[in-house]
Amino acid sequence: MAYYIILFALTTLLAWVYTGNTKVSKFLFFFFCLCLGLFVGLADMLGGYDRYIYSEVFQSMQENVMKGNLLSEEFITYFGKEPIFGLINDVIAYFTPNRYIFILAYTLLLYMVYAFNFYRYTENPFFALLVFEGLMFFFTFTYLRQVLAAGVIWLAIPYVAQRNFKKYLLFIVLATFIHNSAAYMILLYFIPRRKFEKKYIILFMLMLLLIGISGVTRYIFSISGDFVDNARITGYAETAEIGFRIEYVIEALLFLSILLMNYKRIVEDDLSLTMTNVYLLFCGVLLFFCKSSDGGRIAWYCLIGIIVILEKLCRSKSAVQLKGFITIMSFVLFYRILSVWGILLYPYKTFLTPGIRQGDYIEEMYEYDHLYNNDKLYNL
Repeated sequence: MAYYIILFALTTLLAWVYTGNTKVSKFLFFFFCLCLGLFVGLADMLGGYDRYIYSEVFQSMQENVMKGNLLSEEFITYFGKEPIFGLINDVIAYFTPNRYIFILAYTLLLYMVYAFNFYRYTENPFFALLVFEGLMFFFTFTYLRQVLAAGVIWLAIPYVAQRNFKKYLLFIVLATFIHNSAAYMILLYFIPRRKFEKKYIILFMLMLLLIGISGVTRYIFSISGDFVDNARITGYAETAEIGFRIEYVIEALLFLSILLMNYKRIVEDDLSLTMTNVYLLFCGVLLFFCKSSDGGRIAWYCLIGIIVILEKLCRSKSAVQLKGFITIMSFVLFYRILSVWGILLYPYKTFLTPGIRQGDYIEEMYEYDHLYNNDKLYNL
Protein backbone atom coordinates (compact mmCIF):
# COMPACT_ATOMS: atom_id res chain seq x y z
CA MET A 1 0.00 0.00 0.00
CA ALA A 2 2.91 2.34 0.71
CA TYR A 3 3.82 2.71 -2.98
CA TYR A 4 0.38 4.09 -3.77
CA ILE A 5 0.44 6.52 -0.86
CA ILE A 6 3.85 7.81 -1.95
CA LEU A 7 2.55 8.25 -5.48
CA PHE A 8 -0.40 10.30 -4.27
CA ALA A 9 1.84 12.33 -1.93
CA LEU A 10 4.18 13.25 -4.81
CA THR A 11 1.25 14.35 -6.94
CA THR A 12 -0.11 16.43 -4.04
CA LEU A 13 3.27 18.07 -3.49
CA LEU A 14 3.55 19.08 -7.14
CA ALA A 15 -0.09 20.21 -7.23
CA TRP A 16 0.56 22.62 -4.36
CA VAL A 17 4.02 23.77 -5.45
CA TYR A 18 2.68 24.97 -8.76
CA THR A 19 0.10 27.76 -8.71
CA GLY A 20 -1.62 29.89 -11.31
CA ASN A 21 1.44 32.17 -11.25
CA THR A 22 3.89 29.35 -11.99
CA LYS A 23 4.02 27.82 -15.45
CA VAL A 24 4.15 24.04 -15.29
CA SER A 25 6.90 22.57 -17.45
CA LYS A 26 5.39 20.47 -20.23
CA PHE A 27 8.37 18.11 -20.08
CA LEU A 28 8.05 17.65 -16.32
CA PHE A 29 4.31 17.01 -16.45
CA PHE A 30 4.45 14.57 -19.35
CA PHE A 31 7.42 12.80 -17.77
CA PHE A 32 5.49 12.45 -14.50
CA CYS A 33 2.46 11.07 -16.38
CA LEU A 34 4.77 8.69 -18.22
CA CYS A 35 6.08 7.44 -14.87
CA LEU A 36 2.50 7.06 -13.67
CA GLY A 37 1.73 5.05 -16.81
CA LEU A 38 4.77 2.87 -16.19
CA PHE A 39 3.61 2.26 -12.61
CA VAL A 40 0.24 1.03 -13.87
CA GLY A 41 1.49 -0.68 -17.02
CA LEU A 42 4.29 -2.64 -15.35
CA ALA A 43 1.96 -4.06 -12.72
CA ASP A 44 1.72 -7.85 -12.82
CA MET A 45 -1.99 -8.38 -13.66
CA LEU A 46 -3.19 -6.19 -10.80
CA GLY A 47 -6.72 -4.80 -10.78
CA GLY A 48 -8.87 -7.87 -11.18
CA TYR A 49 -9.88 -10.49 -13.69
CA ASP A 50 -10.39 -8.04 -16.62
CA ARG A 51 -6.68 -8.02 -17.40
CA TYR A 52 -6.72 -11.78 -17.80
CA ILE A 53 -9.69 -11.62 -20.17
CA TYR A 54 -8.21 -8.82 -22.29
CA SER A 55 -4.85 -10.58 -22.38
CA GLU A 56 -6.26 -13.96 -23.34
CA VAL A 57 -8.20 -12.42 -26.22
CA PHE A 58 -5.10 -10.48 -27.30
CA GLN A 59 -2.96 -13.60 -27.42
CA SER A 60 -5.60 -15.56 -29.30
CA MET A 61 -5.60 -12.88 -32.02
CA GLN A 62 -1.85 -12.85 -32.53
CA GLU A 63 -1.66 -15.86 -34.89
CA ASN A 64 -4.18 -14.29 -37.27
CA VAL A 65 -2.31 -10.99 -37.19
CA MET A 66 0.98 -12.63 -38.15
CA LYS A 67 -0.80 -14.23 -41.12
CA GLY A 68 -1.95 -10.79 -42.22
CA ASN A 69 -5.56 -11.58 -41.44
CA LEU A 70 -6.45 -8.49 -39.42
CA LEU A 71 -10.22 -8.84 -39.83
CA SER A 72 -10.52 -12.54 -39.11
CA GLU A 73 -13.62 -14.30 -37.88
CA GLU A 74 -12.18 -14.14 -34.37
CA PHE A 75 -11.73 -10.38 -34.75
CA ILE A 76 -15.39 -9.98 -35.69
CA THR A 77 -16.41 -12.16 -32.75
CA TYR A 78 -14.37 -10.28 -30.17
CA PHE A 79 -14.26 -6.75 -31.61
CA GLY A 80 -17.08 -6.54 -34.13
CA LYS A 81 -18.88 -3.87 -32.10
CA GLU A 82 -15.68 -2.11 -30.94
CA PRO A 83 -13.25 -2.41 -33.88
CA ILE A 84 -10.93 0.47 -32.92
CA PHE A 85 -10.01 -1.34 -29.72
CA GLY A 86 -9.51 -4.48 -31.81
CA LEU A 87 -7.19 -2.68 -34.23
CA ILE A 88 -5.10 -1.39 -31.30
CA ASN A 89 -4.79 -5.02 -30.21
CA ASP A 90 -3.74 -6.01 -33.74
CA VAL A 91 -1.08 -3.30 -33.98
CA ILE A 92 0.56 -4.38 -30.72
CA ALA A 93 0.14 -8.07 -31.57
CA TYR A 94 2.06 -7.49 -34.81
CA PHE A 95 5.17 -6.86 -32.71
CA THR A 96 4.66 -9.33 -29.86
CA PRO A 97 2.19 -11.86 -28.46
CA ASN A 98 3.33 -11.09 -24.91
CA ARG A 99 0.47 -9.94 -22.72
CA TYR A 100 2.64 -7.79 -20.48
CA ILE A 101 4.02 -5.77 -23.38
CA PHE A 102 0.45 -5.41 -24.66
CA ILE A 103 -0.78 -3.99 -21.34
CA LEU A 104 2.28 -1.76 -20.96
CA ALA A 105 2.07 -0.28 -24.47
CA TYR A 106 -1.67 0.26 -24.18
CA THR A 107 -1.35 1.90 -20.76
CA LEU A 108 1.39 4.27 -21.91
CA LEU A 109 -0.83 5.33 -24.83
CA LEU A 110 -3.68 5.90 -22.38
CA TYR A 111 -1.63 8.07 -20.03
CA MET A 112 -0.24 10.19 -22.85
CA VAL A 113 -3.82 10.90 -23.96
CA TYR A 114 -4.70 11.87 -20.40
CA ALA A 115 -1.58 14.01 -20.04
CA PHE A 116 -2.45 15.90 -23.22
CA ASN A 117 -5.97 16.58 -21.97
CA PHE A 118 -4.94 17.75 -18.50
CA TYR A 119 -2.18 20.00 -19.82
CA ARG A 120 -4.42 21.40 -22.54
CA TYR A 121 -7.34 22.38 -20.33
CA THR A 122 -5.74 23.48 -17.06
CA GLU A 123 -3.11 25.89 -15.78
CA ASN A 124 -2.08 23.51 -13.00
CA PRO A 125 -2.26 20.05 -14.59
CA PHE A 126 -0.77 18.47 -11.47
CA PHE A 127 -3.88 19.51 -9.54
CA ALA A 128 -5.97 17.99 -12.34
CA LEU A 129 -3.94 14.81 -11.92
CA LEU A 130 -4.57 14.91 -8.17
CA VAL A 131 -8.36 14.93 -8.70
CA PHE A 132 -8.00 12.22 -11.34
CA GLU A 133 -6.13 9.99 -8.90
CA GLY A 134 -8.96 10.31 -6.43
CA LEU A 135 -11.69 9.54 -8.93
CA MET A 136 -10.35 7.31 -11.69
CA PHE A 137 -6.73 6.23 -11.28
CA PHE A 138 -7.31 2.69 -9.99
CA PHE A 139 -9.78 1.88 -12.75
CA THR A 140 -7.03 2.30 -15.34
CA PHE A 141 -5.53 -0.92 -14.00
CA THR A 142 -8.44 -2.97 -15.24
CA TYR A 143 -11.09 -1.34 -17.50
CA LEU A 144 -8.80 -0.92 -20.51
CA ARG A 145 -11.41 -0.14 -23.15
CA GLN A 146 -13.62 2.28 -21.28
CA VAL A 147 -10.85 4.42 -19.80
CA LEU A 148 -9.32 4.99 -23.25
CA ALA A 149 -12.74 5.75 -24.76
CA ALA A 150 -13.18 8.39 -22.04
CA GLY A 151 -9.82 9.96 -22.96
CA VAL A 152 -10.86 10.16 -26.61
CA ILE A 153 -14.11 11.90 -25.65
CA TRP A 154 -12.13 14.41 -23.59
CA LEU A 155 -10.11 15.33 -26.68
CA ALA A 156 -13.32 16.34 -28.45
CA ILE A 157 -14.78 18.79 -25.89
CA PRO A 158 -13.49 21.93 -27.71
CA TYR A 159 -15.51 20.97 -30.78
CA VAL A 160 -18.67 21.24 -28.71
CA ALA A 161 -17.63 24.73 -27.60
CA GLN A 162 -16.86 25.64 -31.23
CA ARG A 163 -20.15 24.13 -32.45
CA ASN A 164 -18.29 21.90 -34.89
CA PHE A 165 -20.65 18.94 -35.00
CA LYS A 166 -18.82 16.96 -37.70
CA LYS A 167 -15.53 16.86 -35.80
CA TYR A 168 -17.26 16.11 -32.51
CA LEU A 169 -19.24 13.31 -34.12
CA LEU A 170 -16.02 11.85 -35.51
CA PHE A 171 -14.57 11.56 -31.99
CA ILE A 172 -17.85 10.15 -30.68
CA VAL A 173 -17.65 7.41 -33.33
CA LEU A 174 -13.98 6.70 -32.54
CA ALA A 175 -14.69 6.45 -28.81
CA THR A 176 -17.81 4.33 -29.38
CA PHE A 177 -15.75 1.91 -31.45
CA ILE A 178 -13.46 1.54 -28.44
CA HIS A 179 -16.32 1.12 -25.96
CA ASN A 180 -19.95 1.36 -27.03
CA SER A 181 -21.04 3.20 -23.89
CA ALA A 182 -19.34 6.36 -25.18
CA ALA A 183 -22.21 6.90 -27.63
CA TYR A 184 -24.40 8.71 -25.08
CA MET A 185 -21.93 11.63 -24.99
CA ILE A 186 -23.49 12.86 -28.23
CA LEU A 187 -26.07 14.42 -25.88
CA LEU A 188 -23.50 16.95 -24.70
CA TYR A 189 -23.59 18.75 -28.03
CA PHE A 190 -27.28 19.59 -27.62
CA ILE A 191 -27.06 21.04 -24.10
CA PRO A 192 -27.25 24.87 -24.39
CA ARG A 193 -24.01 26.67 -23.60
CA ARG A 194 -25.29 29.08 -21.03
CA LYS A 195 -25.22 29.62 -17.30
CA PHE A 196 -28.38 28.02 -16.02
CA GLU A 197 -30.10 29.42 -12.95
CA LYS A 198 -29.32 27.47 -9.79
CA LYS A 199 -32.96 26.64 -9.12
CA TYR A 200 -33.35 24.99 -12.52
CA ILE A 201 -30.17 22.95 -12.00
CA ILE A 202 -31.45 21.70 -8.65
CA LEU A 203 -34.89 20.86 -10.05
CA PHE A 204 -33.40 19.00 -13.00
CA MET A 205 -31.03 17.00 -10.79
CA LEU A 206 -33.91 16.12 -8.48
CA MET A 207 -35.91 14.92 -11.46
CA LEU A 208 -33.01 12.72 -12.62
CA LEU A 209 -32.72 11.24 -9.13
CA LEU A 210 -36.43 10.40 -9.03
CA ILE A 211 -36.23 8.79 -12.47
CA GLY A 212 -33.19 6.82 -11.35
CA ILE A 213 -34.98 5.58 -8.24
CA SER A 214 -37.90 4.47 -10.41
CA GLY A 215 -35.68 1.83 -12.04
CA VAL A 216 -36.17 3.00 -15.62
CA THR A 217 -32.44 2.64 -16.31
CA ARG A 218 -32.90 -1.11 -16.55
CA TYR A 219 -34.99 -0.65 -19.68
CA ILE A 220 -32.53 1.87 -21.11
CA PHE A 221 -29.72 -0.70 -20.90
CA SER A 222 -31.94 -3.37 -22.43
CA ILE A 223 -33.07 -1.18 -25.33
CA SER A 224 -29.55 0.18 -25.95
CA GLY A 225 -28.07 -3.31 -26.01
CA ASP A 226 -30.69 -4.50 -28.48
CA PHE A 227 -30.20 -1.41 -30.66
CA VAL A 228 -26.45 -1.94 -31.13
CA ASP A 229 -26.76 -5.72 -30.87
CA ASN A 230 -24.37 -5.81 -27.91
CA ALA A 231 -25.10 -8.55 -25.41
CA ARG A 232 -22.77 -6.99 -22.84
CA ILE A 233 -24.78 -3.74 -22.70
CA THR A 234 -28.00 -5.75 -22.54
CA GLY A 235 -26.43 -7.61 -19.62
CA TYR A 236 -26.07 -4.31 -17.75
CA ALA A 237 -29.85 -4.40 -17.36
CA GLU A 238 -29.35 -7.23 -14.88
CA THR A 239 -27.16 -5.01 -12.68
CA ALA A 240 -29.38 -1.94 -13.07
CA GLU A 241 -31.51 -3.04 -10.11
CA ILE A 242 -28.65 -4.14 -7.86
CA GLY A 243 -29.83 -1.73 -5.16
CA PHE A 244 -29.75 1.94 -4.28
CA ARG A 245 -26.16 3.22 -4.58
CA ILE A 246 -26.05 5.86 -1.88
CA GLU A 247 -22.39 6.57 -2.68
CA TYR A 248 -23.38 7.77 -6.17
CA VAL A 249 -25.90 10.17 -4.72
CA ILE A 250 -23.47 11.47 -2.09
CA GLU A 251 -20.76 12.01 -4.70
CA ALA A 252 -23.15 13.79 -7.08
CA LEU A 253 -24.51 16.03 -4.32
CA LEU A 254 -21.01 16.84 -3.07
CA PHE A 255 -19.76 17.97 -6.47
CA LEU A 256 -23.02 19.76 -7.21
CA SER A 257 -22.73 21.65 -3.91
CA ILE A 258 -19.15 22.70 -4.65
CA LEU A 259 -20.20 24.02 -8.05
CA LEU A 260 -23.26 25.91 -6.86
CA MET A 261 -21.43 27.46 -3.91
CA ASN A 262 -18.83 28.84 -6.34
CA TYR A 263 -21.18 29.33 -9.29
CA LYS A 264 -20.59 33.07 -9.63
CA ARG A 265 -16.91 32.37 -10.34
CA ILE A 266 -17.69 30.34 -13.47
CA VAL A 267 -16.70 32.49 -16.42
CA GLU A 268 -18.96 32.52 -19.45
CA ASP A 269 -16.65 31.81 -22.36
CA ASP A 270 -17.69 28.96 -24.65
CA LEU A 271 -15.20 26.37 -23.38
CA SER A 272 -15.87 27.10 -19.69
CA LEU A 273 -19.62 26.84 -20.21
CA THR A 274 -19.15 23.58 -22.10
CA MET A 275 -16.97 22.18 -19.32
CA THR A 276 -19.58 23.24 -16.79
CA ASN A 277 -22.17 21.29 -18.76
CA VAL A 278 -19.86 18.26 -18.68
CA TYR A 279 -19.53 18.76 -14.91
CA LEU A 280 -23.32 18.86 -14.52
CA LEU A 281 -23.69 15.85 -16.80
CA PHE A 282 -21.40 13.88 -14.47
CA CYS A 283 -23.63 14.66 -11.50
CA GLY A 284 -26.74 13.91 -13.52
CA VAL A 285 -25.48 10.55 -14.74
CA LEU A 286 -24.68 9.43 -11.20
CA LEU A 287 -28.14 10.40 -10.00
CA PHE A 288 -29.85 8.88 -13.02
CA PHE A 289 -28.04 5.56 -12.55
CA CYS A 290 -28.31 5.55 -8.76
CA LYS A 291 -29.61 1.96 -8.79
CA SER A 292 -27.06 0.57 -11.24
CA SER A 293 -23.67 -0.87 -10.35
CA ASP A 294 -22.33 0.52 -13.65
CA GLY A 295 -23.37 4.14 -13.09
CA GLY A 296 -19.91 5.24 -11.99
CA ARG A 297 -18.28 3.77 -15.09
CA ILE A 298 -20.79 5.48 -17.36
CA ALA A 299 -20.00 8.81 -15.71
CA TRP A 300 -16.25 8.55 -16.45
CA TYR A 301 -16.75 10.29 -19.80
CA CYS A 302 -17.79 13.40 -17.88
CA LEU A 303 -14.94 13.41 -15.38
CA ILE A 304 -12.97 15.92 -17.43
CA GLY A 305 -15.63 18.49 -16.49
CA ILE A 306 -15.14 17.80 -12.77
CA ILE A 307 -11.36 17.91 -13.10
CA VAL A 308 -11.17 21.10 -15.18
CA ILE A 309 -13.78 23.12 -13.27
CA LEU A 310 -12.33 22.21 -9.86
CA GLU A 311 -8.87 23.22 -11.06
CA LYS A 312 -10.26 26.55 -12.28
CA LEU A 313 -12.03 27.20 -8.99
CA CYS A 314 -8.84 26.50 -7.01
CA ARG A 315 -6.51 28.79 -8.96
CA SER A 316 -6.83 32.02 -7.01
CA LYS A 317 -5.01 32.72 -3.75
CA SER A 318 -8.36 33.17 -2.02
CA ALA A 319 -9.29 29.57 -2.87
CA VAL A 320 -6.72 27.94 -0.56
CA GLN A 321 -9.46 26.57 1.69
CA LEU A 322 -11.32 25.03 -1.25
CA LYS A 323 -8.08 23.64 -2.67
CA GLY A 324 -7.32 22.04 0.68
CA PHE A 325 -10.79 20.53 0.85
CA ILE A 326 -10.52 19.10 -2.70
CA THR A 327 -7.11 17.65 -1.83
CA ILE A 328 -8.43 15.92 1.29
CA MET A 329 -11.52 14.73 -0.57
CA SER A 330 -9.37 13.27 -3.37
CA PHE A 331 -7.23 11.43 -0.85
CA VAL A 332 -10.30 10.00 0.90
CA LEU A 333 -11.64 8.74 -2.44
CA PHE A 334 -8.19 7.42 -3.36
CA TYR A 335 -7.73 5.62 -0.04
CA ARG A 336 -11.25 4.21 -0.12
CA ILE A 337 -10.58 2.27 -3.33
CA LEU A 338 -7.09 1.33 -2.16
CA SER A 339 -8.41 -0.20 1.05
CA VAL A 340 -11.52 -1.83 -0.45
CA TRP A 341 -9.74 -3.50 -3.39
CA GLY A 342 -7.08 -5.07 -1.16
CA ILE A 343 -5.43 -8.04 -2.88
CA LEU A 344 -6.38 -6.64 -6.30
CA LEU A 345 -3.80 -3.87 -5.79
CA TYR A 346 -1.27 -4.86 -3.19
CA PRO A 347 1.25 -6.08 -2.49
CA TYR A 348 2.33 -4.24 -5.61
CA LYS A 349 4.40 -6.35 -7.98
CA THR A 350 5.74 -5.69 -11.46
CA PHE A 351 6.09 -8.26 -14.24
CA LEU A 352 9.86 -7.70 -14.12
CA THR A 353 10.15 -10.32 -11.39
CA PRO A 354 9.10 -13.99 -11.71
CA GLY A 355 6.48 -15.79 -9.68
CA ILE A 356 3.06 -14.77 -8.45
CA ARG A 357 1.74 -12.97 -5.37
CA GLN A 358 0.66 -15.08 -2.45
CA GLY A 359 -3.08 -15.17 -1.89
CA ASP A 360 -3.98 -13.83 -5.33
CA TYR A 361 -7.27 -15.66 -5.81
CA ILE A 362 -7.93 -13.89 -9.14
CA GLU A 363 -4.78 -15.49 -10.55
CA GLU A 364 -5.88 -18.88 -9.27
CA MET A 365 -9.26 -18.52 -10.99
CA TYR A 366 -8.33 -16.92 -14.30
CA GLU A 367 -4.69 -17.68 -15.14
CA TYR A 368 -4.71 -19.36 -18.58
CA ASP A 369 -0.96 -19.64 -19.25
CA HIS A 370 1.21 -20.80 -16.37
CA LEU A 371 4.39 -20.42 -18.43
CA TYR A 372 4.25 -16.80 -17.35
CA ASN A 373 4.80 -17.87 -13.74
CA ASN A 374 8.51 -18.41 -14.22
CA ASP A 375 9.30 -16.16 -17.17
CA LYS A 376 7.07 -13.17 -17.79
CA LEU A 377 8.73 -12.50 -21.15
CA TYR A 378 9.00 -16.10 -22.41
CA ASN A 379 7.12 -15.35 -25.64
CA LEU A 380 8.52 -11.90 -26.27
